[in-house]
Amino acid sequence: MSIFSRLRDALLPRANKTPERPMRVDPVPMEVAGFPPFNLHVAEMMRYDPQVRIGLGARNGLLMSAEVEVTGDQPEMVRFVQAQWDRIWGTAAHQLLRAKLFGFQPFEVVYRRADQGQFAGLIEFQQLLDREPGSVRLLVSGEEPVGFVMQASGQRELAGDSAKEQTFLAPRALVATFDAECGNPYGCALLARAYPAWYEKWMDGGVKQTLRLRMMKDAYIGDIFWYPPDRKVQLPDGKEVSWRDIAREMVETRASGGALTMPLLRDKDGHKLFDYSPPQGVTGITSIFMWKKDVDLEIWKALEVPPEIIQAASTGSGFSGRWIPFVVALSACHMELAELLRCVDRDILRPLARLNFATQPRYDIRPKSLVDIYAKKFGARADRLPAADGVNLDPTELVSVER
Repeated sequence: MSIFSRLRDALLPRANKTPERPMRVDPVPMEVAGFPPFNLHVAEMMRYDPQVRIGLGARNGLLMSAEVEVTGDQPEMVRFVQAQWDRIWGTAAHQLLRAKLFGFQPFEVVYRRADQGQFAGLIEFQQLLDREPGSVRLLVSGEEPVGFVMQASGQRELAGDSAKEQTFLAPRALVATFDAECGNPYGCALLARAYPAWYEKWMDGGVKQTLRLRMMKDAYIGDIFWYPPDRKVQLPDGKEVSWRDIAREMVETRASGGALTMPLLRDKDGHKLFDYSPPQGVTGITSIFMWKKDVDLEIWKALEVPPEIIQAASTGSGFSGRWIPFVVALSACHMELAELLRCVDRDILRPLARLNFATQPRYDIRPKSLVDIYAKKFGARADRLPAADGVNLDPTELVSVER
């Protein structure tokens, strides 16, 4: 009997009546007032913005030190569950953390039989195969995802009734979500919160385009050439060239950064036949750069990464006055870790424990406080941490505050 047959028989026992089929749910479109709708394609484009990548990297870096604690009255099961989580987090954390990009991330889960060690002979986790969120639709039973339907490879473009689909149910499927609330199984994309600031940065007439025009203005736009439209210049070879062509050649020389050579010709009254007015400087360049800086900071704030924990301090030293912003970031990361842990426990850990030990799992699993973990790293006491202006904070109370 195959591993997946054992999983199916253990987790989906046969009943006298036909079980209720999971309900297929389509994703809820996310829109921001005044902007084009946010979708998965927009989220992919946002990932190329350096400011977005720095913010996401800061969040993910804080989560790399995350730890969980498993407790229960079945010691062997507790050790097994702890080992499975450590393996999942150690090998697939970078995959799980992508859930916040789109609000959810579907995975196909691969298992194996342990052939050595203390869990030899048991079925254990091997790896996660991430699937493209845009090609799947979740299956929901009650208010919990139980799997997903995925369009077969090469069928996405067809997008018709004839397109072949594959169905994956837990524990072969894992649906990791971010900020899933109010019965929405697809969660809420973290990038959707940064979308307004990102769009203001890249839209037509936005920060980047305005800044580009500003630099072009400083470079070579604004010159004025005066030339006689009714006259021509005779070259040494006898060819005649209009003054307009000569002026156009001068404009091209100006744009390339070359030197300008202009004839000094006057009419019978002493007026110049050809004249040049250089571009004038335009004030306000500081305001444009400040606009870009403000938008970049808004992106970090929307990603729940206070700028104080990324930027170098201009005054003071070390971590002085930065513990409060740091705890805010740790609190957001703790919420993300708790939701990922709940998804992994629901779709992988408890089914594995039930399969291998043939009993109802009785254990509790919870994430350890990131504030305590980093307090130990910094060599501070967990019950009394330094903050700005000499205030002492209780990290337990800070982490429990709702975002």
